[in-house]
Amino acid sequence: VSTISFLYLNSINNQRIAQKENIKFEIYKDEEITGAEVTTLINKAINSNQQNEIEKDKKGRYIDNETNSINIDIKFIAKKSGCSIATVSRVINRSKPVSEKLQKRVVDTIRKYNYNPSVHAQYLAGKKSKLFGFIMTNYINQYQLLLFRYLNEFACKMGYGCIIRYCNSGFEEKLEVLRELEIRGIEVCFSLFLLSREEEAYIKEHFRIKVCHMQSPEMRLNIMEKNESSVYETICYLAQLGHRRIGGIFCIDEMDDSFLIARKRGFLRAVKQMQLDQEEYLIGQIHGDYEKSSLISVIEKIFVPQKLPTALFCFSDEVAIEVMSWIMKHGYRIPEDVSVVSFDGIPFSERITPSLSTISQPVEYQAKSIINGMLYLQDGVERPCDEKENEYLLQIRDSVGIPGHYEK
Repeated sequence: VSTISFLYLNSINNQRIAQKENIKFEIYKDEEITGAEVTTLINKAINSNQQNEIEKDKKGRYIDNETNSINIDIKFIAKKSGCSIATVSRVINRSKPVSEKLQKRVVDTIRKYNYNPSVHAQYLAGKKSKLFGFIMTNYINQYQLLLFRYLNEFACKMGYGCIIRYCNSGFEEKLEVLRELEIRGIEVCFSLFLLSREEEAYIKEHFRIKVCHMQSPEMRLNIMEKNESSVYETICYLAQLGHRRIGGIFCIDEMDDSFLIARKRGFLRAVKQMQLDQEEYLIGQIHGDYEKSSLISVIEKIFVPQKLPTALFCFSDEVAIEVMSWIMKHGYRIPEDVSVVSFDGIPFSERITPSLSTISQPVEYQAKSIINGMLYLQDGVERPCDEKENEYLLQIRDSVGIPGHYEK
């Protein structure tokens, strides 16, 4: 009888302990937890386990004693998701295909309980993630491919692996990608998409992962000034050659102040200062993920008969190459009738006929500076690059010449 009574009393005591522990977490029951509350919940769980002297396994993870421990593991996630441990593992590691519906259920459960195997294991072991995340556009150009080649190279030199995810420009799509990267234990991510201040604030509030982009101050790229000044100097150079009617094709950007807008600003500043023709038809704009038909419409607007521009600036090499193709198909000569200059400096620009004049970006410097900026966000250690390498060079090739007179 005494043995049975002891077991009963011990069981009742365990239940009371469990109830006492649960009180700390009742406010989170059936609630969506985001931002600072996520950190609060994690800290509460860790503090609770430490105060209750919960044992750890060989890998440093808390062992669930079913009484006063707080433990969320892959078994817990599988149970709450209503699927097998193997399925949860497939979703996390993307090792085998899983139906979209099942994947969403697992991911929602993981986010609800803030389960992150990589982050928790590394946290308990006192280590940092050795992976960087990269968000790329579905429409990726040659400059971006070249940039990522160097990003990958410099990341590897610093002992980091890279995980790339592609998406469209919608903010919700970016958030979905960030959720996946966060689940995989990535702490710092670089986005080829620029982010507005509002978007950055939302991500900072709702995610642990740190996100940066080309215009983030940690990158130290001075990209706004460099883009504006290099285009300004290029248009001034064309004016010095004798070009008075210079057209421009630019990218429509939803952000009020981006490096793409800076290129247009540099163009307009030079046109005004050099007192060039400022007629409205000389300026055209397209979206970054443009259709060919929209580009042709812009070209036709600029190439008005009897008022042809003698030179044309394009915001990217790839746009310029398509424009050059249209120009030559319509019987105009490059550069005798129209000079063409663009921006980026992709390798293919010098292989076409005529070779394309372009503002070449310092891609290696940019990649090195971005990786150093991502490392800074992770460990707080500054690794400045040599600013002398951050040069934008105007490469004059066969597509630019002294203005002539077109005779068909």
